[in-house]
Amino acid sequence: MLYGEFSLVPFGQKSASVRRLQKTMNWAGCIHHQVTYGNFSGGFFLHPHLPFTVEDCLYIDTDNDLLVLMSGSVYNRFEIDRDIDRKLGVLPLPALIANIFLRKGPSFVNTLNGDFSIAIYQGRDNMLSLFRDHVGVNPLAYTLQDNSLFFSFDIIGLCRAFHEEGKRMNMDPIISIYKPVDMTLTPNEKVLKLKAGHFLQFNSDGIITKKYWEPERVKTDNNLSQPQMLAEIKALLQDAVHIRADPRFNAGAHLSGGFDSSTVAVLARKEYANQTRFYGYSWSPDNSTPDEHELDERELVKKTCQMSGIIPAFIHVEVQDFVKLTENSLNNFTYFYEEKVLELAKQQKNNLLFSGWGGDEFISFGSSGVDSDLFFNFQWKTFFKKNPLNKPKKIISYLLYRILFPAIGFVPFGVRKSYKDTLRFFKKEARGFHQETYNRYNFYRSRREYQLSMLYTYHLAERTECWAITGYRNGVVYRYPLLDKRIIEYMLKVPSKALVKDSKYTRIILREITEGLLPEEVRWRVGKWDPAFFSLVHKQSKERGMLFMREIAEFKTNPNLYFVDFDELEIGVKKIQENPDYPESSKVIGAIVAFKMYHEFSKRYVEKIEERENVS
Repeated sequence: MLYGEFSLVPFGQKSASVRRLQKTMNWAGCIHHQVTYGNFSGGFFLHPHLPFTVEDCLYIDTDNDLLVLMSGSVYNRFEIDRDIDRKLGVLPLPALIANIFLRKGPSFVNTLNGDFSIAIYQGRDNMLSLFRDHVGVNPLAYTLQDNSLFFSFDIIGLCRAFHEEGKRMNMDPIISIYKPVDMTLTPNEKVLKLKAGHFLQFNSDGIITKKYWEPERVKTDNNLSQPQMLAEIKALLQDAVHIRADPRFNAGAHLSGGFDSSTVAVLARKEYANQTRFYGYSWSPDNSTPDEHELDERELVKKTCQMSGIIPAFIHVEVQDFVKLTENSLNNFTYFYEEKVLELAKQQKNNLLFSGWGGDEFISFGSSGVDSDLFFNFQWKTFFKKNPLNKPKKIISYLLYRILFPAIGFVPFGVRKSYKDTLRFFKKEARGFHQETYNRYNFYRSRREYQLSMLYTYHLAERTECWAITGYRNGVVYRYPLLDKRIIEYMLKVPSKALVKDSKYTRIILREITEGLLPEEVRWRVGKWDPAFFSLVHKQSKERGMLFMREIAEFKTNPNLYFVDFDELEIGVKKIQENPDYPESSKVIGAIVAFKMYHEFSKRYVEKIEERENVS
């Protein structure tokens, strides 16, 4: 986890602001390394349970007056090593990056395939450059204060370091589950995320940011056949897992009853064939039972595990656990169930987790935009293969909701009502959307346009950056093979006609290429509902809500819950108290639980940053 300050003017010692930033990032057991060179001051944190060393994070070239500080990994080392002078030998990653940067300048970042946050200080030019990986798996944020630019891997830590006492937080990025928001913003309006696929340069001329990855330039290959596509994407997928399998780690994987995580987990297990115990971590709880006649996703997980030599690991969550998880909202970013996964991973001494996150948007894409492509490109044969004429009601529905409405920019009344219901306990002035994000979610004329929109809403990066911070503090790093930039670029060139097999199944790529790899029940599963998980949430929600209901008076004193309509919330509470069978009690209780999360997050966010003994 890196951080730092670059000042345009020389400073004699480490500034109070960068010391404050260091304190916000600190955690028990961390190993801090301070770095001071020229007009740069900062450092990085190592976790004793991770195999990273100083050489993996820092390189200083005094001959060229250059400093490289980085967090993360680059997976295409073999390609890069092959392209540079062999006389250099095998260099640590920051040293290799310094070498490429000196040869190619900022465009060097285009040669990388990885998850990284990189800072490069050039003493001779008095310039700082920041680089964030293509998809934004690794976090990086910055703020400009007078003549200094501050940056950090820990986004919330940077926000807190420059929080002005008494100033209201920007809660939009925290409440993004409720409405479309600008995911490049942070709780501190002065702190900005460096966008995925961008780099930043700061010198006496000011700040410039530039987009270096342009997947929108990828052209559709209409000559690409389905068999060729399946063969090539299968090879890409296998390699994406392979290059992320670092033998220095003890690995595990997320594992659900869906085929995204299952595929990644099984391929990762093959890469770690010599690891005695390989765990598959599931959000499905072991202390819940689905309703009668409902699918038990845990049985699918067990079948995948049995077939591939993985040990299933299910989380366990009691109501009191949830209370503690809520109180830790600032550190877990309200990803409570993932915090339970991290607890299991630490117990089982796993420090790397493979995840299938990102599959829905690209390699296992569904129907959004596919029907549009077939319709607008007059590919009627394929359109009716996917949407048979013997189901006219469905065709009419698809023509309206999947093709016409998205193309003309009309949001169906049902969708608008859903947003309105979701925001029922928000004040009217807080119900507004970030229009660009809202449009990207709802308006498109092609699959490419839709997929690029999913990339540029930055919702993919929101999860990965949160997990990167939380995971690192717990001695765990994540790998996302389905977000390999090569897979994304390849999927953007695939014509939609190649994604159609029949009228029954969409998302055909992983279904087709995992034959013999996954159980048939997983390969051909339709839907993602996890009855055991939601049964537990349903059963515990009322008890959680009742526990937090008494705290509403305290919520009202929190200025950072400015968006909550407490009058409407208290009307709902009164109706529950008068009628235990009040039909909308679940909505009221759900809101109370959510507001408790946000209350705890913001309450700890504004706490005074204290000195800690192990901060140098």
